[in-house]
Amino acid sequence: MQYVAAKLDMVGSRKLARRSDVQKHFLVMAEEINAKFADHIEAEFVVTHGDEAQVLLRAFKAKWVFRIFEHLSLCMAEVDLRCGIGLGTISTDLQEKSIGMDGEAWQHAKQAIDIAKKKRQVIRFCGFHPELEPHLNAIGNLLCHVQGRWTKEQTETIHLLSKGHTQKEIAALIGISQAAVSKRLTAAGWQHYFHGRESLELLLGRAL
Repeated sequence: MQYVAAKLDMVGSRKLARRSDVQKHFLVMAEEINAKFADHIEAEFVVTHGDEAQVLLRAFKAKWVFRIFEHLSLCMAEVDLRCGIGLGTISTDLQEKSIGMDGEAWQHAKQAIDIAKKKRQVIRFCGFHPELEPHLNAIGNLLCHVQGRWTKEQTETIHLLSKGHTQKEIAALIGISQAAVSKRLTAAGWQHYFHGRESLELLLGRAL
């Protein structure tokens, strides 16, 4: 059976002024991710070394791996995150939490995050269809680049949008006009990002 494993870490975490607070936030986010994406996660999202984490999904749920990373990035916008995503089998028993397992999926995820570090990329895919994998890497990093340029206000607005709120509801929650919400989304390039994410998710399904 094929799985998708993801390994994540904080970039330059040891240099963070409030590292302890950020690590606590990371642990809180692990619980939130496990609740929010419970229907799509095969082995729970786990923080492994304070500033590293990993999660496992069934291959047919691959599209959700980017959503998980996106959600974490939006909620922890104060730090830079990196993600390595690997496709393959696992050679050990499936665990409830994403620890104590080995196999192709985990090896490819480790390879992916190591390459991402070396190439200074935000996200990297390994073990996927060889003709499609370069496109996954290109689109994935383009989306992360766009997200990385969002202002604090744009990130806040898009985070609320990702929770299912309408623009009218977001305007009321933030205390601005609906027109101002629309302006923020336009300035962030939200529609382009949204369609780019759809393309990445479609490609992920075909690259298994």
